[in-house]
Amino acid sequence: MSEKSKGNRVILFLLRNLILYFLLFNAFLQVKDQLDLVFVSSVFFFAILVSLWMHRLKLRFIPALSVAVILPFLMRLLFFAAFTIQRKITSTSGADFLYLFFDTDFFPSLLPFYIVWLFNYIALSDDRFLPYEMVFDSILLVLVFWQQAHFRITLYPHPVIFAVLVIIFIVLEVSILVLSERMRLKSILSFMWVLIPLVIILFFFLFAKYSEGAVKTGGGLMKPTFFRFDFSQYIHLESEISLSDDLVLLFRKQGPARRILLRRFVLSGYSGRKGFYRTEMDGGPITVPDSPVKLKDPGYKDRVSVSQEFFFVNFDPSSLIAMNYPVEVLPMVNWDSSSFLRIYRAFSRVSLAGKEELESFRNPKRALGESAYRYYTNYGGDELIRKLALEVTRGKSSYYEKVRAIESYLRGNFLYSLKPGIAEDGNQLHHFLFKSKKGYCSYFAFAMALMCRSIGIPARVSVGFFVNPKAEVLNFYEVRANQAHAWVEVFFGKYGWIEFDPTSETLAPGENLRFGSSFDFQSFAELVQEILENQNKLRVETGKTPDLKERAENLGRGIMAGIRYVGAFWYLFLPGLYVAFILVVKLRFKVLYLVFGSIRKRTRFLYCDMLVILAGQGKTKRPDESHVEFAERVEGEGIRLVRLCNRYLESVFAKEYGQASFRDAVTGWQESISSYRRKYGFFLRLLGFLNPLNSLKRVC
Repeated sequence: MSEKSKGNRVILFLLRNLILYFLLFNAFLQVKDQLDLVFVSSVFFFAILVSLWMHRLKLRFIPALSVAVILPFLMRLLFFAAFTIQRKITSTSGADFLYLFFDTDFFPSLLPFYIVWLFNYIALSDDRFLPYEMVFDSILLVLVFWQQAHFRITLYPHPVIFAVLVIIFIVLEVSILVLSERMRLKSILSFMWVLIPLVIILFFFLFAKYSEGAVKTGGGLMKPTFFRFDFSQYIHLESEISLSDDLVLLFRKQGPARRILLRRFVLSGYSGRKGFYRTEMDGGPITVPDSPVKLKDPGYKDRVSVSQEFFFVNFDPSSLIAMNYPVEVLPMVNWDSSSFLRIYRAFSRVSLAGKEELESFRNPKRALGESAYRYYTNYGGDELIRKLALEVTRGKSSYYEKVRAIESYLRGNFLYSLKPGIAEDGNQLHHFLFKSKKGYCSYFAFAMALMCRSIGIPARVSVGFFVNPKAEVLNFYEVRANQAHAWVEVFFGKYGWIEFDPTSETLAPGENLRFGSSFDFQSFAELVQEILENQNKLRVETGKTPDLKERAENLGRGIMAGIRYVGAFWYLFLPGLYVAFILVVKLRFKVLYLVFGSIRKRTRFLYCDMLVILAGQGKTKRPDESHVEFAERVEGEGIRLVRLCNRYLESVFAKEYGQASFRDAVTGWQESISSYRRKYGFFLRLLGFLNPLNSLKRVC
């Protein structure tokens, strides 16, 4: 074996074990309170040394397995003997606990020991194990992160760290593939290209599960973003959800408010299939600006100014939350070593309009205009909902009374439940309204908005956080994930959009929910104290002409905003980029054939195109092989290539190359394609087309 080959194998060995340690470390993070990292790491390296020792001795598998099973317990006996000696020497009570402490780490570490030993022993003995090991690594990756499919990543303080580490895992796997290709491990060459899509698919599957779990754990309203968490811009009705009590933000206000609803999104678009979703009609900013911004004030009557300050703990730092209706947003400069992701101040015009004022409103169509009125009264043509709305509002003459009647009907006749159940016909809202009569906030908001719309009352759904006004401590409010909420806003002309909350406060039988029960006064007090101690450092971002440093920071924020957008739609971008790359690489010679007019060049492109097609099936020309020898070898395997190869060589070396030779080259290419199709079925041809390896090599 050459020195270069030995060096490649050493690098390959190190990369493989780096991946194994990556998996071990992340598994350790989930039980770090019970295990010691030094002990676990020592077991990992001990397993590697044992596998190297057995490989050097050339032990066969059964004897090696027997030794590997027994060896950890022999080591345990040695350590216990050492503990016994230490106990006799020191005669301290602490020595008695060494046995217990050792076993606490020892038995959980047996599984990683056997996995690391087994993978290394087999890989050192047989190169053909490498692709299978990579499949196992990918499965272990999913298993290690499986329990992370909840409202937030618990292993790391920031989800982006998690994403970056998984990307590093994929890069390491690809590096192993490239290195193994250079080593000409033929058993891998025929299989390795399948692993890249496999790892990516497993990665997608993991994040799909994570997204689904995050939405359901966020009350059916929350979703993971590239940074933290945010509300979804569309909501649909889940058959079952759970609630996380993770701390999201701290909030304080100055000014009166009958209720505190911190609005994130307005969702006015509706379709029976998609549910309520955000559209261009729901204008206004949805991100915190980088400098003070005054928003257009619609001039709604009977509103007062309420100042709010937001301190984000575990929420997407770009997200704008404010009470209805925000008219000014002031981003604040955060202090060094802050516990908060983002701090900003908002001023809202909050409605104080009462029953007397709202009852005076009569004609929404005139106030909104024909097209807007039609938009805000779209209820999907559901006549069952319209019939129910007419029954509930029978005898109510005024616009306001009808709205209140619908709200009271839902609050008084339905129950709150995290398990609304599954509709037999797939219509979750009908199941809620006419059968189960239980659901969570989104069900109540959907029902009220559509019932209002069905009888000509413009309504929309809003999502954000409900804050109990009585939960104030030192004018601060703690907002947790289980306070994610959906409510309804109804249009009242000159008084604007007024909030109504139809969600019942009566729990369904068997439900046991205690909102706010997880309040941790100690951690809350520490955060409030940090704010008060740094109060003098809170200043508004001025929006002055940025210096070089600030321009660099703004550029970085812009780049990260782009990454965040891509991250939000990774399931579209990554497959799209992969397909685009494959199309460019695989079809480049076909395009060149069509573009160029020279028959010599066109003949070369036909031959090169065929070589790219064959490379997808792992058939490439060896360094010591001529084109003729390669063509004859391939033809011996059932793919006709000699005729096309001869015309290619003629186009390169012959002094004259005419139309007859070119036509023969085209015929040879057609024969090659036909024989290729006969040898490989559609599925294998598709896999060959998607195989990226060998495609960028110089083929001719």
